[in-house]
Amino acid sequence: MPANRPVTQDEFMRLLRRAQALELEGRTADAIAAYEDCIAANPGHAYPFTRRALLKFRGHFGSPPAPPAQRAEVPRLTLSVLGQKGRFGNQLLQYGFLRMYAVEHGLAVEAPDWIGRDLFDLNDPARGAPLPAVREDEHDLVASLNRTVPEVWRDADLFGFCCYPTGGLRRYRDLFRNLYRPGRKVAAIAASAGAQLRARGATLVAVHLRRGDFGEGRFWIAPAEWYAKWLRTMWPALQRPVLYVATDDAAAAQELSEFAPVTARDLGLEVPGAEFYPDFHLLTQSDALAISNSTFSFAAAMLNARARTFVRPAREAGGLVDFDPWDAPVLL
Repeated sequence: MPANRPVTQDEFMRLLRRAQALELEGRTADAIAAYEDCIAANPGHAYPFTRRALLKFRGHFGSPPAPPAQRAEVPRLTLSVLGQKGRFGNQLLQYGFLRMYAVEHGLAVEAPDWIGRDLFDLNDPARGAPLPAVREDEHDLVASLNRTVPEVWRDADLFGFCCYPTGGLRRYRDLFRNLYRPGRKVAAIAASAGAQLRARGATLVAVHLRRGDFGEGRFWIAPAEWYAKWLRTMWPALQRPVLYVATDDAAAAQELSEFAPVTARDLGLEVPGAEFYPDFHLLTQSDALAISNSTFSFAAAMLNARARTFVRPAREAGGLVDFDPWDAPVLL
């Protein structure tokens, strides 16, 4: 294919089928490279992102335990598109809602293979026989969760991105946060990351600058100057502040160079297959957090129980505005 030319859907599917075939043949290194070709061709597509993450992570850390058997007498609930619709932040929202709904209505969760099994030790039974799909664009699943409509979906396969305004989920905040504690394979890395940053200063300020697969439509990119302006207003009043920049573009951190930003690379943090995880974890641990217009950092804000300041970019305001992660729309 000529360089710099967007691939067609047919071309992308040929790349994807090749990667899947290599994975089935057990040619792991070749499959990872082929999934990376898929990601380069279509950065926003979740499936190659998921398969590459699982192959690389498990090649380094080993496989998670085998899923337990499902309890046959309990109605089932799954979300079969987990790992296929939306990348990491979106997957956390999807799985979180799946667990909320199952707890509320006494259902047994079944889950596809996804990176949450590895990062958070979420060892649910694997998906069993297919279940009828219940689509979020046809039914009000949040109203069903909150019992404000009579419908309760049992033995069902939820279908959607689950990017619901979080005010309707607030009573499940503790459940959501407890799901995503660092698992055994990454707990030491997470602890080291936090300790290294805390050793550099007393107040941890975190900023997320997402660049790589963003830039169109509702996934617009806020200029770094918005974050710099916000930092300038608060920096002098903070006690020994240290700035951490979470980003998928190392050059982006230099746009905030006046605050001597620290990145995962500076801390020597590596999680093969889940290279994004140190950034995500440190966003959840900051004392003040500025997110991007992204499910990745919005989900991190939902998990952050330390911060008292949360801001996000808003086009109408032409800068960063305060928000409550548990009473806000996920994307603006």
